[in-house]
Amino acid sequence: MDKLVLFSKPKIAVLAAFLYTAVMGAGMFYMKKFRGISYGAPEMMTVFWIVLLVLNLLNVFWVTRYFSWRAIGFRRLDRKQLLWFLPMIAVLIALWVVFLSGLSRVSLSAAQWQSFALVGFSTLLVGFGEEIMYRGIVLHAFLTTNRVRWAMLVSAIAFSLLHAVNFLGGYPLQAVPIQLLNTFQFGFFFAPLILKLNNILPLIIFHWLWDFVQIVAPSAMDEQTTTAMKSIVQFGDPIQLIGGIVLWLQTKQVPERAIADLPQPANF
Repeated sequence: MDKLVLFSKPKIAVLAAFLYTAVMGAGMFYMKKFRGISYGAPEMMTVFWIVLLVLNLLNVFWVTRYFSWRAIGFRRLDRKQLLWFLPMIAVLIALWVVFLSGLSRVSLSAAQWQSFALVGFSTLLVGFGEEIMYRGIVLHAFLTTNRVRWAMLVSAIAFSLLHAVNFLGGYPLQAVPIQLLNTFQFGFFFAPLILKLNNILPLIIFHWLWDFVQIVAPSAMDEQTTTAMKSIVQFGDPIQLIGGIVLWLQTKQVPERAIADLPQPANF
């Protein structure tokens, strides 16, 4: 008998998030120590896609064994609530317009196009993996405590702490606090947003496209394009902060539809 079946959903989520972070950290350490590749380098994904694939397979195990895909966010989308997402979608569209405009002015080699494809696949794994873990498993598991703001806070903190392991991959230690703050703000906005949307897929797609365009641009675009893109990204900060605050103030109790499909612990 699987003893974890008897555990509460929050305990299972804590274990899942801990293992996710540990595997991520081990991958960062291996990449830097044994392959000599630093976090953020263009060739990073030639190694790290394997780690990301493992993390997604672990997610599949957690979801299918202890939750369900519907329970962690693959439910009917509440389209009316997409209005809350529109400001960030507008920023993403502006980011891609500038990126594609810059892309039309450069000539890429076959190797660069292959790199684009690998980064596209890898960032899809990032978007799927991190959203499933933190806005799917962790958030929904802690919603069973019937403390919705506590659940959202745990989700945002856990997502932020994941990025602390980036220093093992060579990310400057002095820059880690800023990254933790930025990722907490991201999670602060996304946690209540998924409760509004009732579906995790828009967050996965956004996360994928957001990461992809920012990873590939520095290695392929001219300085004017990358500078313009950095300026656009900064517009997302106040949107996430203000939008997050408003959504948190509106979210006072656990939506019944968010926990209706969560399996209950087995009784023996």
